[in-house]
Amino acid sequence: MKKIFVGLFLLTFAFLVKGTANANEGILNLRGSGASCFAASIYVDSAYRILMTCRELKIALTPERTRYVAWVVGEDDKQKRLGEIVNGKMSVMTDVKIKQVFITSEDDSYGNKPTGEVLLSAGVEPIDFGKGVVSMTPTPTPTQISVTATVTKAPKATATPKPTSSTDATKSSGLGSALSTVFKIALFGFGLLLIIVGVFSFLQRRRSL
Repeated sequence: MKKIFVGLFLLTFAFLVKGTANANEGILNLRGSGASCFAASIYVDSAYRILMTCRELKIALTPERTRYVAWVVGEDDKQKRLGEIVNGKMSVMTDVKIKQVFITSEDDSYGNKPTGEVLLSAGVEPIDFGKGVVSMTPTPTPTQISVTATVTKAPKATATPKPTSSTDATKSSGLGSALSTVFKIALFGFGLLLIIVGVFSFLQRRRSL
């Protein structure tokens, strides 16, 4: 029972907060002193954005008061500076729940309180959306699927050593045998020559004796 009571209380509080925020959204038609301004108040990101455009505002009412400043009156009837109107335009953000907006001419655009007379003023009028307005729900954008292609590098080909043919092996073997035979013959001839020289030397010595 306690949980149900708390839930109903939270729903009622949320409804009241939402209703208050929407009640301060609207349009303002400011008139006076031969000039006119149009403004719109929209509740965005926990604040009110005010866009204003004006026509027929004089360049200066007096040599001292050359600036037009907009002020807002909140639900607590307190006044707060919105901003300076430059070239007939103004765009500001405020956290004040708007009840009324008025414009004065000032010699200082950064003052905290209005000092000049009120030239234009208006209260917030609700936005008329008309009957049978359907709230359009935006169609969700299809999620794009990111496909990542994986490229596998092929293994680097290694050169296979060319096998040695049996003919080449046979040729090398035959050449080695021939060289070995020639070397043996030369060695034998050299040994035979040494023997002959030794015999002749021996015979010469005996004759001399």
